[in-house]
Formats: sequence, structure tokens, C-alpha cells
Amino acid sequence: MRRRRLTRPVLHAVPVQEDVARELHHHVEERAGELVAAGWAPDAARAEAERLLGNRVAIEREMQTIERASRRARRRAGMLESVRQDLKFAGRTLRRSPGYTLVALLTLLLGIGANTAVFSVVNGVLLRPLPYPEPERLVRVWEVNPAGDRMGSAWRNFADWRERARSFEALVAHDAGGGSISVLTGGVAEHAQSALVSRGFFEVLGALPAVGRDFAPEEQAEGAVPVVVVSHAFWTTRLGAAPLEGLRLNADGLDVAVVGVAPAGFSYPEGTDLWVPMEIFEQTQSRTAHNWRTLGRLAPGVSLAQANAELDVITASFLEESSAANVDGTSAFWPAHAEVVGLREAMVGNTRRALLILLGAAGLVLLVACTNLASTTLARGTARIRELAVRRSLGAGRARVIRQLFTESLLLAVLGAALGTALAVWLVRLLPLLAPEGFPRLDQVRVDGPVLAFTVAAAILTAVLTGLLPALRDSAGELAATLRSGTRGGSGRRENRVWSGLVALEVALALMLLVGSGLLLRSFWSVLAVDPGYVTEDVLTVSISPPAGRYPDGATRTRFFQEVLETVEAVPGVARVGLASAAPMAQLGNGRVDVSQAATPFATGYYQLVTPGYYDVLRIPLLRGRMFDGGEVPDQPHVALVNQAFADAVWPGEDPIGKRLTGGGMDEYYEQDRWATVIGVVGNVRQRAVTDDPELTYYFPLGQRLERTRSMSVVLTASAGPPVALAPAVRQAVARVDVEVPLAFSTIEERLAGALTERRFTLTLLLGFAGVALLLACVGIYGVVSYAVERRTKEIGIRMALGAQPVAVRRLVRRHFLGATAIGLLAGGAAALWLTRLLEALLYGVAPADPLTFAAMVLVLAGAAWTASYLPSLKASRVSPMETMRAE
Repeated sequence: MRRRRLTRPVLHAVPVQEDVARELHHHVEERAGELVAAGWAPDAARAEAERLLGNRVAIEREMQTIERASRRARRRAGMLESVRQDLKFAGRTLRRSPGYTLVALLTLLLGIGANTAVFSVVNGVLLRPLPYPEPERLVRVWEVNPAGDRMGSAWRNFADWRERARSFEALVAHDAGGGSISVLTGGVAEHAQSALVSRGFFEVLGALPAVGRDFAPEEQAEGAVPVVVVSHAFWTTRLGAAPLEGLRLNADGLDVAVVGVAPAGFSYPEGTDLWVPMEIFEQTQSRTAHNWRTLGRLAPGVSLAQANAELDVITASFLEESSAANVDGTSAFWPAHAEVVGLREAMVGNTRRALLILLGAAGLVLLVACTNLASTTLARGTARIRELAVRRSLGAGRARVIRQLFTESLLLAVLGAALGTALAVWLVRLLPLLAPEGFPRLDQVRVDGPVLAFTVAAAILTAVLTGLLPALRDSAGELAATLRSGTRGGSGRRENRVWSGLVALEVALALMLLVGSGLLLRSFWSVLAVDPGYVTEDVLTVSISPPAGRYPDGATRTRFFQEVLETVEAVPGVARVGLASAAPMAQLGNGRVDVSQAATPFATGYYQLVTPGYYDVLRIPLLRGRMFDGGEVPDQPHVALVNQAFADAVWPGEDPIGKRLTGGGMDEYYEQDRWATVIGVVGNVRQRAVTDDPELTYYFPLGQRLERTRSMSVVLTASAGPPVALAPAVRQAVARVDVEVPLAFSTIEERLAGALTERRFTLTLLLGFAGVALLLACVGIYGVVSYAVERRTKEIGIRMALGAQPVAVRRLVRRHFLGATAIGLLAGGAAALWLTRLLEALLYGVAPADPLTFAAMVLVLAGAAWTASYLPSLKASRVSPMETMRAE
């Protein structure tokens, strides 16, 4: 079509241009003749005539341009005036229906607000690029063992990758981050998060210090004097933004110089306050000590697949040294190959699945809101059919009516989007309080340009779904028939089918959300019902990390902890107290140990250093043998305890008492061939997560494994009242031992709550979405049935006048919509059965197709729908037939 429109004028271009040329030539000749008559030379006269004519043509063209611009301006002004009139009329119409307007705005507030809030999280965590130069080239490198599990990097493996790989511009290593050390600022001991980093760390991330400098080469050598780079937040809040020249810091008992300040906002690994060169420490040459995390920047033009293939070849060469691994039991810790992933993907981790599920749930809420509003708009439009017919009879075309109706819906959508954005801003501010600890990239979550663009798109989509489609239906009625009827609209089967379909869709969407939230709720209850193997109430824990500079070896640290134990025991109100390497719900070192008289000469488990009071405080039962007596010292025969899981796995069906084990690579006694005899078996403890199976754990007494005492946790109970009230007294008691040791207090309940925060976060949001969907579905059903009752008032009055019973009237009113509800329940149940498979990774102790959950949610929604339809039908059955007939 476009080609024909453009071609048609071209066919007439030649004759038109010839006519214009002849007319211009005639004007030039006429004017030149006048000038010659006036005494001009013929050539000069012709030139002057052409000049004058050119000025005239230019002026005429300018006038034509101005006229065209004026016409366009008048058309735009007319369009703007028309839009202004439409908006003004839409505003008056909505003000005349305050109930409808309020319900619509609340519906849009919830639907668009929920989607905007969730999308702001998805955008900040999953979509926003990392705040580093060329972030797409930053990668994380994992080692993968023969079983397919990811592992950190051994220093020797990392060094070989860095030396031999050509797919990377650079490779660097750092520890896991989050290592808590003591820092003295203003004479007060506080905790700070430190990270050990290799050379080139800041260069790879494109985050060279904003103040001061990076580490010098001589500062990145074994035995060098420690220096640190501090985060911008640490420098400004704890160091008062002091000049770096001569600035020193007492970190972990060592006097260190601050040589640089990282750029504002830079905090990788997450939450790091201090960065320290890792090369100052001696590194193990074992290929199975996976203590480090490897980062890399890909060389220009190199893909992830190419880098992965190259590292696989290099890693395969490590296996040439693994012949001894099958003998000494370390084969499971050797890397089979490498895995290279984008850094953003690595940082997001398992959060992606939960966020996408929440985004899908928010989308379902918006669909429920749109369905609700569409059904209400259709019902309201049915009541306005006579009004629209009158407007059309007065000359308004169908397009004009559609535009007016769509303007009303668009105005509602814009107002709803504005309210939803305000709600999203408020919810985003609450996010730090709701999100689990360690939630990735939380600082990147905000309502910004992309989020607002998403909100605008959601508003337009909502306006189309809830306004344009009903407007097309409402404007398509027969004009003459509507005016002859003298009523506000009929009650035809077509309208009932449309409404019933919308009700069914709304119910189906709501059921999908209810089933998902119900499964997560049952899963959460199952988690809470798990026995962790220890008491979870009235236990206070105190994490203590003595500064390495003041306590450089195991002997001095053991003496310190024994003094702390004795001092805390003497605190009035303390009933029982114990020490352990890590309290429950904290990371615990794990590794291989050698065992005797077993099917295999080695086993893998968690290494725990304890005092006898640890078992008393947490009520961990002794199942066999005896406990430690507290008098164990290095020179005596070494002893150990194992949990039931360890005994069952290593010595199945045998008595473990008298068997022996040694620390393997986990402590210094392995090289001394110093074995410990198992003297008892204790109950299983879920150390890191209550949803995991009990970990294999072996326990050594504090007085015999001195080198594992780098940090410990005190656990205690009170003789009366909550133990948290003893925190000030405990702090004073530890200060009497060493005032420069920082403490971190928490209760077991707080630790368990922290471990469940991620589940609670997802459950809370999904429950909120399901509740909103249920409310909107009920409001939608109530509104549609109410409009249906209003339209059928005359029919109901006649039926009651003829003897119809109120029960029959109520049944008649609700019949179509309860049938639609049943269809929606069936469709929603089938869809939920398919979608809940996506929740399987988030469930514990309940199947995705759990029939009890499905049945309960169907009953909840069916009961809510019955109630929502019953109330307007009850009102209809109480109307007096005479009053109804008189009103009609």
C-alpha cells in the first residue's frame, strides 16, 4: 500500500513541472520587457527580472512553509484539546463512581506495586551489570571434583593456571572473605571483615585505590611486613578519613600501615573492610587444600567456552600426580576439571531461582488484578450501555467512544502506577530488614530508570487489558435496540459467558499462587519440626577470635581460652558454660581423617574442638562410652568422640569404642603419626543447616589439639531468666582477661532464625502475593455478582412476586458464577500441578504434588468464592417485590 501511495504523484510530476516552468519563463520575459522599456540593457534587464522573480518565489515558498506549519500546529492543538477534554471527562466520570474508582486504584496499587518492587530486586541482582569496567569479561573459576561438586582452588593449582593459561588477561585469588579479625579504633576493640588477596586483585576488578596506592611488589612477598588497603566506608567511619601518611592500625594484634583506600562503594568480597596481601603467608603446595577463590578477566575476544576448555587441559595434567591419591584417600578432593562462569552469575548463585519464582508470582498477581478490573469494567460498561448509545446517537463515532472509554482506563492505570511506584519505593526500603544475610548485590536494588520503564509498560498493558478490550465490547452494541429498550442494558447470555470466563481465570490464577504458598508454608513447618540435636532455647553464644599478633601459637591461645572459660564460669547467674570451635549454625572446618579397623582407611567429617561443658549446655546426649573429663593435655594419650553418623558410616554394626583416628590434613598431629582413641559416641547435631542430614563429626578436647584454637565460641545457660541478660557481665569478665578482644553475642534462637531467613523471605513474599490474589479474586466475584443482581432486579422482583423462595433466588443468582469458580479451580489445579515442580528445590519434607496442600487451598478458595457470591445474592433475595416493580 505504501508503495502505491508514493508512486502515484510521481507519474504526474513531469507535466506539472513543465507547466510551472512555462509560467515562470513567461513572468521573466514580461518583467524583462518592462525594464528594457525603462532604459535597461537587455542582458541586465533579464538578470534583474530573474533576481526579482527568485525573491518572489522564495517568499512564496516561505509563506507556504509557514502555512503548513500553522496547519500542523492547529491540528496538534486540536488533538491536545481533544485529549484534555477526554481526560477532563474521564476525571468527572471516575469522580461520579467513587466506589469503582477506589477499588480500581487499590487493585492497581497492589498489582503494579508488587511487580515494581519485585522487578527492582530482579533488576538490581540479576540484570544490572557489575559496577566494574567491562564486567562481562570478569569470571569466577571453580575446581570440580570427580563427583561433579564445585570446590575452591588450591594455591598450587591456581599458580599453575595463572602461569600457563593464555585465555585470561589476568587471574587472581582471594579467600572466601568475611574473616572476622579484631581491630582497635579509638581504644575500643571491634570486629572487622578481612580478605586475603593475591597480586593484581584490584587491577583485575578495575578498582585501584581511590586514595593512596595499591600494594607494592615487596609488600607481596612471604614474610613481608603486613600492610592493608581499607574500604572507603571503614576509612570514613572508623578512621575519620585521616590522611594516609603515617596512618597505622592495630589489626588482629599487629601494627600495620594503611597504604590505600578502595573506591567508594567497592566491597568485594561482600562486606570486606580490610584487604591484606596473601603472599606474606606461606602457602601449602597441596593440590587438595581448596582454600582460595579464583577470579579472572578474560582476554579480549575470548569466550567462556574457550577459557573453560583451556583450563580443563591444564587441570587434567594435575591428575598425573593423583596415583597416590587413590591410596591415601584424597582422590575425592582432586580436581577432575575446571568450570568458568561469569562473575555476576557466580555472585547471584541460588538466588536466581527464588527471584524468578517471586517475579512470576508477582506477574500472576498483576494478571489477577487485570482480570478483576476487566470484569468490573465490563460490568460497569454494561450499566452504561444506554449512556454510550445516546452519545453515539448525538454524532459520536464508535472510535470516539472507544477512545473516551480507553482514556478512563488509561487514567486509572497511570494513577495506579504512580501509587504502585510509591509502594515499591517503600518496600525496597524495607528490603534490608527482610532479606536474608548475604543476599547478593543488595546495594544495587533501587527504583531507577529501568524499573520506572517497567512500571510504565505494566501500566500500559494494564490499560489495554482492562480498558481497550471492554471498550471494544461496550461500543459494539446495536444503537436502535438499546435506545428502544429504555433500560440500562440487558442480561444476555453473551455477557454472562464473558463474566464467567473472567471469574474462572481469576480463580485459576489465585489458586496457583495459593498452592505455591501453601507448599512453602508446609515446608517451613516441616523445617521447624526438625530436631537439630541440641536445645534451641535459653542458650547464649559468644564468638571470640583472639588477635594473632598477641596470641601467635596454639599454646598461648589455649591458655587464653581456658582463662576465659574459668572467668565466665565465675560470673554470677551462669549455670553451665562450654567452648567449641563453632556454635551451631556456623561454618565448621571439614576434611579427611585416617581411621583404624575400618573398611576404608580414611573418612571425611567435620572437625570440632570442645570442652565437656559444650555437651552439657546444648544437651547433646552421650550414647555410648564416656565424655571428656576436662583434664586432657597434649602429653597424655589423645582421645576423641564421634557422633552417631560418623560411627555408622565408618564402623557400621561395630562398637567404635577403642577404635582410632587421627587428624589427617586437618591438624599438625598427622605428620607426627599421633592417633586418638575413640572413647565415646554422642548424638547427631545438624551443624550448618537443619534441612541437611546430620554431618559426620569428630570431636577432640581443647587441651590436646592446640593449633585449631584460632577462634572459639562460648556457649552458656543462665541459672534464672534469659541468658542474654548476662551479656554485659560476660563482656566484663572477658575484658578482665584481655580488653582488646572483641566479642560477638547471639542466641541459638537467633542463629536458627538467621539460617531460616532465606526460606522465611521467600515464604513471606509468596504468602503476601497469594493473600492479595485471594482478596482480589473475592472482590472481583463480589463485584460481578453485585452488578449481575443489579441488572436482574426486575426479573428477581417478578420471580419473587410469583412465589419464588429466597433460597431459590440466591441459588439462581450464584449458579453461573459458582460454576465458573469450579471450572477455574480445575484449571488452576492442573496448572499448579505443573508449575509447582519449579518449587521443588525450595521444599523440604513435602512433595510438589502434595494432595493435602492442594485440597486445603481448593477448599479455602472455594469457600472464599462462595462467601463473595453469597453476600450480594442475600441482598437480592431480601428486596421487596413491590418496591422493585415500583422502581422499574
